[in-house]
Amino acid sequence: MNDTLLEQVNAALTSGRPDQAQSLALSRDTRDLRDPALHLVWADLLEELGLIDEVVKELHLALRDNPDNPALYPRLADIYQDLGRADRAAHVWANRVKRAPEDVEAYRQWGELLREQGDPERARQVFQQGLAATQDPSFNALLRDLDGREQEPLPEEGLQAGPQLLPGRHHLVAFTALFAGREGVYARQWASPTGETGYTPVQEPLTLKVAENHILGNYTIGVYPVRLDNTVNFLALDFDLAKFAVRKAITSQRAWQTLMDRLHQAACRLVDLAAAHDLPVYLEDSGFKGRHAWIFPDTPIPAGIAKKCGDLLLAGIQPLPAEVTVEVFPKQTSVKKGGLGNLIKLPLGFHKRTGRRAVFLHPDGRPLEDQLELLQSVAKAPRRAVYALIQRLQAGAAPASGPEPAAAAGKLDAEPPWETAPSPAPLPGVPEIYHLDQDTQFQYLLSRCPVLKALADKVNQTSMLTKDETLVLIHTVGHLENGPAAVNELFQRCLNADPTLFLKSRLRGHPMSCPKIRARIPDITAAVACNCAFDLAVNLYPTPIIHLHGLKPGAAAPTGLTLDSLQFQHLLQEYVKLRQQLRETQLLLTRYEQQLSDFFTAAGVETVNTPLGTLCRKIDSAGKTAFILEI
Repeated sequence: MNDTLLEQVNAALTSGRPDQAQSLALSRDTRDLRDPALHLVWADLLEELGLIDEVVKELHLALRDNPDNPALYPRLADIYQDLGRADRAAHVWANRVKRAPEDVEAYRQWGELLREQGDPERARQVFQQGLAATQDPSFNALLRDLDGREQEPLPEEGLQAGPQLLPGRHHLVAFTALFAGREGVYARQWASPTGETGYTPVQEPLTLKVAENHILGNYTIGVYPVRLDNTVNFLALDFDLAKFAVRKAITSQRAWQTLMDRLHQAACRLVDLAAAHDLPVYLEDSGFKGRHAWIFPDTPIPAGIAKKCGDLLLAGIQPLPAEVTVEVFPKQTSVKKGGLGNLIKLPLGFHKRTGRRAVFLHPDGRPLEDQLELLQSVAKAPRRAVYALIQRLQAGAAPASGPEPAAAAGKLDAEPPWETAPSPAPLPGVPEIYHLDQDTQFQYLLSRCPVLKALADKVNQTSMLTKDETLVLIHTVGHLENGPAAVNELFQRCLNADPTLFLKSRLRGHPMSCPKIRARIPDITAAVACNCAFDLAVNLYPTPIIHLHGLKPGAAAPTGLTLDSLQFQHLLQEYVKLRQQLRETQLLLTRYEQQLSDFFTAAGVETVNTPLGTLCRKIDSAGKTAFILEI
C-alpha cells in the first residue's frame, strides 16, 4: 500500500501537481511500517514537498526502527533548530549519547546547544561527560572556551578582515527593509573552537539596533525568509563548495582559489541568465566558501513563486562543476504556524569562522566601492518580470507533447476532440489580438457563473491553479467562440499551468456539468454558493455554458466585469507602488535636506555650485528650510 502511494506521490510531483502530491502524502499511514530505509525515502519526498512536520515524524519512525543509524540524529536535530526548537534538538543529541556514549560529535553538539540556550553549567557537565567517556582532548578546548565566554559574552577577536563600515540610520532602515523575513525572530551565528558554526533563533524582531550590531561586527545574524503570510521580500541562491572539495583544497591556497574561481563563474552565469529576463541580481561573497546571489522583488511575492523562480534559474545554469552546490532560499513554499523554515546569513556581517566580512561584489569579483550606499540604490525586480521569467523558462522546459488530458485526469462528462500545444506561443485558430476584458461571451459568463468568476479571480490574485481547477476552465470556457484564446490567456497568467494543456481549437460536445464541477472543486463551489437555477424544460444537462442563452446578439461585454477589473487591479498596483516609492523618496529627500542644511550652516554658506547648477538654501520667516536648484 505504502509503495503504491509513494509512487503516486512521486508521479504527482513529477507531473507538476504539488497540491495533489501533498494531499496524497498527508494521507499516508506509516506508523506500522518497520522499514527505516522506506521511512527515509518518505522523509526525503516530504521535505521536497515542504511538509517539514511530516519529515520529523518519518525521521522519528526511522529512529524507532534503527536507533543506531548515526546519520539520523544530525538531520533531525538540524530540522528542530530550523524550526526554532533548540530544546528538541538538544534532546535528540542527548538520546544519541545514550545510544552511543563514544560519539564525540554528539556530546559536542549537545553541549553547544545547551550553551546557546543560556545554560553554560549544563553545557560544562556535558563537555566533562564527553571528555570522561571518549578521552577526546577537544573537550578541554571547549571547556576553556566556555569559561572564557562566561567572562566575555560577545567575543570580537578575529572580526577585522574586511572594510570598516559605519552605518547611518538611513542605511539601517534600508537594510532591515531589504532583508525583512519571518516576523519577530532572527538568528545569531555561533562558532566553536573546533571550527563548527551554527545558528540560534532569537525571539526578537529585526530592529535597527540588531542590524547595526550585525554590520559593526558585534554579532552575525541570519533571517528566516518566509513571513507569516508565506510571502518573501527576497530570493537568494547560495553557492557553496561541496564538503569534499573543501577538505581537498583547504590546505592549498592555489587549489582553493581555483575552486572559488569556478564557483564565482557559476554564480555569474546565474547573473547573466537573470539579466536576460530583466531581473537584477546582487552577488555577495558570503565570507567563507561561497557566494550569495540576491534578487529583491519590488513587492513581496508568495514563497512558492520565489522558490519556483530560483529553481528554474538554477536549472537554467546546469551543469554545474562537481565541486559546487547550490541551495535556493526560500526552501519552503510555506511554513506552518510554530515553524520557521530555513535561515540564510545576511550580508555585510562577519563570518564567525573566518572573521571575514561578507561584501557585495562586482561580476569580476572586486568588492563594490560603497557597500552601504548600495542598500539605498538596490534595483528591485518587477513582480511581473519574476512571473514572466517563470512562464518563459517553464514553457521552454516543457515537453513537446504529453498524455491526453482526458486520459490523465479520468473520464469527464464528454470526450471532446482534444488538441494540445507545447508552449504558450501564438496558436492556430486563436486571434492574434485578443483581450479577455473585451471578450463579450467570457465576461458575460463570469457575470452569471460565480464559480468561473472565482477561478478568474484566483488567477488574477495568485497566478496559481490546481489541476482540477485547470480542467474546469478547459471544459467550460474552452467551449466559447474564443474559448482557446480565453483559456490560454488565463493559463499564461498562471505560474504552474502545464504548457501541454494550451488549447489549439474550440472544444465541441458537452461542456463540463455543474455536478461534475462541484465534485472536482468543492472548496470553490461551496465558498460561492454554487446553485444556479436553469430551466430544466430547456436543458436537462446543467452546465455554466447555458448562461450564454441569455446573451443578446451584438451585446457588449458587461461593464465592471473585466476579470475582477483586471486593468483596474493593474493600475491600482502600479499606483500604490508609485505612491510607496514617492513616500520613500520624500523621506530620503527630507533626510538629505536636513544633512545638507547642517553642512551649509557649518560651512557658513547659502549657495553651492553643482554640475546641474547652483543649489541655494532658503530659510523663510518661520524658520522652514527649502533648497532651490537654479539651472
